[in-house]
Amino acid sequence: MKLTYTIAFLVCISSLLFNSCSSNDETKTDSSTTDNATLKTFTDVTFSLDQSEGYDAGLLFSTELGKSFKKSKIDAATLPKIDIVFYSSNSSLNYFMSPNNADYGIKNATASIFINAPNDLMTIENFKNIVKGSDFETIKIDTDDYDSFPDSQMPNVVLFKNAAGKKGAIYIKSVHRVGYDPRIVVDIKIQK
Repeated sequence: MKLTYTIAFLVCISSLLFNSCSSNDETKTDSSTTDNATLKTFTDVTFSLDQSEGYDAGLLFSTELGKSFKKSKIDAATLPKIDIVFYSSNSSLNYFMSPNNADYGIKNATASIFINAPNDLMTIENFKNIVKGSDFETIKIDTDDYDSFPDSQMPNVVLFKNAAGKKGAIYIKSVHRVGYDPRIVVDIKIQK
């Protein structure tokens, strides 16, 4: 009987400790610090590592619509709104490119400029600290670097400027080459 009371007491104490140490509040970002009037943010966007797009993720993204697309799903209304295209042929060759790229882009698409190897222009920490559109003002994005990056250099940040002149950054968070739906996962921030 004494053992039963001891166990009940320990369960009660453990329950109290667990409840007092846990919280129902999720970690939240302070949205008051991000200027949503001048900055668009997209989280956990996926781009396919499979050029045939046989899986769930697409290769194209529209920052205007906030949506990924497969090349086969692009129509005349969507085409001018595509501003990001991703290409990957293997673990050592990945890059973002203009939608009008002659080799892998779409005919009559808009032009974007990408810096796939921004070196000291932007770090992951810099990306995380972008809270308003004007944070991009001092970053020069005038010419495409026609560079690429291997999987081993991820996480990484890529800079871009779309046809409307809006500057942005892509934070490549992870790469998943094994299993169903090979893809990269990114966050995107762009001026409004």
